[in-house]
Amino acid sequence: MLLLLHGLALASVALAVGYFHHRVHLLLEPIELPLLLACGGGDPVARMQVAEHLLARAGALDDWQPVCWVVVMALMSSLLGTLAVSVHWLYQGRGRQSRSVGGLLGLQLLATALAVKLLRLYEQVWAGLVDGLPMVCMAEPMPGDVAAALPAQRSLPQILVDAGLPIPQAADALAIVLCGVLLAATVVGVWLWRSLPLHAPE
Repeated sequence: MLLLLHGLALASVALAVGYFHHRVHLLLEPIELPLLLACGGGDPVARMQVAEHLLARAGALDDWQPVCWVVVMALMSSLLGTLAVSVHWLYQGRGRQSRSVGGLLGLQLLATALAVKLLRLYEQVWAGLVDGLPMVCMAEPMPGDVAAALPAQRSLPQILVDAGLPIPQAADALAIVLCGVLLAATVVGVWLWRSLPLHAPE
């Protein structure tokens, strides 16, 4: 049961990451990335066109919001299930068993905290894209000396950083850390299941 729950949690993390990046792809789909360089440029018409594209696509993607709750529920339900199994083992174990299960429970609590942080971070990045990026495009152009100091071909993460907005790479890095913690918890859980006389709840 614990192995299945950890597998479901890992699959839910992969689903959350994939769902976020798919939404970003759909948001930027009608916009060639070089056009994003118009944000802060000297052409007000180009800036307004990019902003209108972003706002229109963001409005169309609002209908996808219920899918987000499916991802959240799958991830959090699987993690809470692993905590329930570990707490059951903790009440059954004694001595060395309790310490080992306590270590597993600590890993699962860490994974749960990271999962909450990950989901919040992805939502912050998404909010920055749909709310902050159009504002960047509609903002007044930068002074010539400031614009000259910037690279000619800025990527989307660079545009977000220059605007003080969170970038997707930060959330992706946290997702990798979460997967590492879940894999470590899975290894510990399998070791406990094979070496200690513990039984999962019926």
